[in-house]
Formats: sequence, C-alpha cells, structure tokens
Amino acid sequence: MAVHIALLRGVNLGPHRRVAMADVRRALTAEGFDGVATHLQSGNVVLRSPLAPAEVGHTIERSLAEQLGLHTAVIVRSPKDLAAAIDADPFRTIATDPARHVLGFLSAAPEPAALAAVERIIAALPADGDRHAFAGTHFYLWCPNGISASPYFKVRWDLLGVGVTQRNWNTATALLHMAGDLV
Repeated sequence: MAVHIALLRGVNLGPHRRVAMADVRRALTAEGFDGVATHLQSGNVVLRSPLAPAEVGHTIERSLAEQLGLHTAVIVRSPKDLAAAIDADPFRTIATDPARHVLGFLSAAPEPAALAAVERIIAALPADGDRHAFAGTHFYLWCPNGISASPYFKVRWDLLGVGVTQRNWNTATALLHMAGDLV
C-alpha cells in the first residue's frame, strides 16, 4: 500500500470547523485506511491506502462529512512529491526561521490568467522583506516578520481557482518524516 499525506484545509483555525484529531483518526481507520496518524491539531494526516491520491482525498472528504459532519477540502501528496517540493525550496538560503517559512499546496496548477491576477495583487502589497515563488502545484513564502504580520496573510489565495492550503516548514518537514516512518 502506498503512503499518502493528506492536508485538511482550514481545520481548527478558530472557533469554527473544530474537530479532534482522535476523531479524524477513528473515522479514517473505520473507512479502511491503514496506519492513520495525525500531526498537531491542524488537519495533517499520514496514512496508507491502495487508492490513487485523488481517490484518497475524495474518500477522506466524504468520510469526514458523513462521520463527523466536517466539510473540508483535502489535498493529498505522496512522500516523493512532498520531498521534491521541499528540495525545490527557492528560499532555503534565506529562510532562517521555519515557523516563518511556508509551503503552499495547490490541488492543481492554476490557470496562467489566475496566477497572473494573484501575482498582480501581490505586486501591489508592501514587501518588507517578504518573498514568494510559485512552482507548479506548490508555492513558497518567506515571511521574516512573521506570517500574521505579512502582507501575504491578506492575499485571497482562492483567486487562484484551485484548492489551497498552507503549512509552515516545521509541519511540512515533520509530515515527510512521519510518512517515512510508514513506509
């Protein structure tokens, strides 16, 4: 069975869409996934399944909606894909604090016009040392003054027209390590 990393979008980020990770693990195990493990409380799941990544995402979305009443988008990556995204980091030489360094996950590569529109919005923001880069189904942010203080915090990523979720570098690398433990 293949190992998959599933990222639940917008879970436990405020008073809404709250869910215990123990409930998520129980629901996904009941769904037939193997080796289900979670990281932190923000919707990070590593599991094994013979399903293709897209099927894993759809099955998790359906299962969480049916079993827990949680309606959320799920983006799935293989350990190989996550490792490649981490290795491709354009800010590795300047990002000195992994809590201020972000890896963005896209459900698909955005259309060029949508990407150009978001780039125009970003170009109008005050940079103050913040940097970004898009690469296929990922994007990278370096926010030296903190994520919540960054102008990127105000970007409407949904304008990319694809599913979007983000994890700081600590979480992204921890998920890759967890996935390695399941292999």
